[in-house]
Amino acid sequence: MEDYEEAPYLELDHYKAPKGVNSIFIPMHDMKKLRLMYWKSNKNKEMGTVLLQQGHNEFIEKYYETIQEFLDRNYSVVAFDWRGQGMSQKIINDNHKQYIEDFAIHDQDLEFIIDKIITNNFNGPLIGIGHSMGGCILLSALKKNAHKFEKIILSAPMLGFRSEKLLMKMIEIFNFLLPKELFMPGSKPNMGKETPFEKNELTTDKERYTRTQQLVRLKKEIRLWGITIAFAKAVKNRLLKIRQKGWAEDIKSKILIINSINDKVVSSDHIIEMARRLKNCEIINFDSCEHELFMEKDYFRNKLWKKIDSFL
Repeated sequence: MEDYEEAPYLELDHYKAPKGVNSIFIPMHDMKKLRLMYWKSNKNKEMGTVLLQQGHNEFIEKYYETIQEFLDRNYSVVAFDWRGQGMSQKIINDNHKQYIEDFAIHDQDLEFIIDKIITNNFNGPLIGIGHSMGGCILLSALKKNAHKFEKIILSAPMLGFRSEKLLMKMIEIFNFLLPKELFMPGSKPNMGKETPFEKNELTTDKERYTRTQQLVRLKKEIRLWGITIAFAKAVKNRLLKIRQKGWAEDIKSKILIINSINDKVVSSDHIIEMARRLKNCEIINFDSCEHELFMEKDYFRNKLWKKIDSFL
């Protein structure tokens, strides 16, 4: 791991990276660089390795608290910024836009990290944890790479959206009429402006929400302004793929799904339906909280960790 280029990372005075942090850039098969951070547990007590994958428009630093909690449980931790976001290399020249033409690129990046980095440098068993978009990609990985994971935890996975029929039609129309690199009409790009806590749809915990905003202020380009038409089309294609008859039914991996009933970002109903289709899956439903369950109030997080500990 010493041969890789060192990568920067962010810290606040009151929110530091867990001890033992390593931050590097990993060149993918096409030489695009992804930022990866890792922490190694004490070998004598190590329980395995956690691969922690965040959602759309997130970045590793946001999960320092969660990473520390896994380290406290004697797991090594690996996390990387998805291509096109965080401090990983962008796909197009406009650094403000979330752009990708096919989620197969994310699939390839994930497989590369597992095969070239984790398998060669970390001890098993491997636990996969994916939030939102990361959960969707991680679930997709099980079709080909299920044998590489012992267990999977999906936090509010991106498996569908509210008012989806209209959205799907809009994506097709805009993809046909407009350049793919434009912001998706109706997606309300923030244009670099912060969303006040009172209007956020991510968490009910003001302190953790503010902490994320403070991290972004240190390096504003770490957060994208909005999604492109190409990204929306890629999301649609992935959702249609995982909904095909028989797609989920032959996945035998042991899976825990964490679902927020009141989620305004992704569809809770689609998550419940996927849990029903998967053969070896249990689901825990949370009420009165928002999309980012690892960033929620202590009351919800304590309940969440109790379930994770029993699952692992």
